[in-house]
Amino acid sequence: GIAYSASIGGIATLIGTPPNLVMAGVISEIYNYEITFFKWFIFGFPISIILLFFCWYYITRVAYVFNQREFPGGRSEVNRLKNDLGPISYEEKIIAIIFALAGFCWITRSFLLQSILPVLDDTIIAISFGLILFVIPSKAKTNTLLNWKDTIQLPWGVIILFGGGMAIAKAFEISGLAIWLGELMTTLNALPFFILIIFLIAAVNFLTEITSNLATTAMILPVLASLAFEIGVHPFGIMIGAAVAASCAFMLPVATPPNAIVFGSGYLKIPDMVSRGIVLNIFSIILIAVMVYFILPLLWDINLNNFPDQFN
Repeated sequence: GIAYSASIGGIATLIGTPPNLVMAGVISEIYNYEITFFKWFIFGFPISIILLFFCWYYITRVAYVFNQREFPGGRSEVNRLKNDLGPISYEEKIIAIIFALAGFCWITRSFLLQSILPVLDDTIIAISFGLILFVIPSKAKTNTLLNWKDTIQLPWGVIILFGGGMAIAKAFEISGLAIWLGELMTTLNALPFFILIIFLIAAVNFLTEITSNLATTAMILPVLASLAFEIGVHPFGIMIGAAVAASCAFMLPVATPPNAIVFGSGYLKIPDMVSRGIVLNIFSIILIAVMVYFILPLLWDINLNNFPDQFN
């Protein structure tokens, strides 16, 4: 449940999961179109809430039925752990405030802050608040909230992996491989567009089960961009559906980092994840297809059945 909710929660925001960032980067690179934090939130948040509720109900009421209403000693154990944490420190309060301000700036940038500072973008916001952590002193005044020794411990491999994914996507575009593969897939034009969306979402969803979601989106999104042009449909319909589907692979450990972390605990076996995860996979495929086909055009004011002239 924790692993699944981590993946589901990431769908809600543009920075919540790597496929969202890759998708936004690819769309910006190919079409010079910016998907803002707020624009994504109004689409991704409802998906996240619906899927999270279904996951909770399925895990606790169907897959694993808990008949025990009380857990002896549970409350005292929780209280003990809270006492071990101690009160919230000065540094924790400041970082929470900075994080909240960063989130506020991301959400309101497109319709509020850019009217004051037109050059402001999500990258500037992230870097600015990151630099602030190097300036504000800690309570002891002997150091700042963040120093270079702390940054060395960051998972730089994840950032390099993300950059590598963007490089792969760019290579697909420049080499012409994306166009070639897109032309090969034009036979899918015979399908009704809604069925095509379901097919592509399902394909990406199950492909992600055997590859990382970052690698899947980096490889498939440029191809889908070319496919959209070849068959004359709006690229957002299939690209956004594919990006969200890449975060909804619940069957195998390799699919997403949360799956791998929970599986590494040793308490789960692959058959357990497959038998429970496939139900969530199927539900997420249907939900994403419905949201993309029916709700996305209303929220973003786009026509999925035509390729936009400004993207040519």
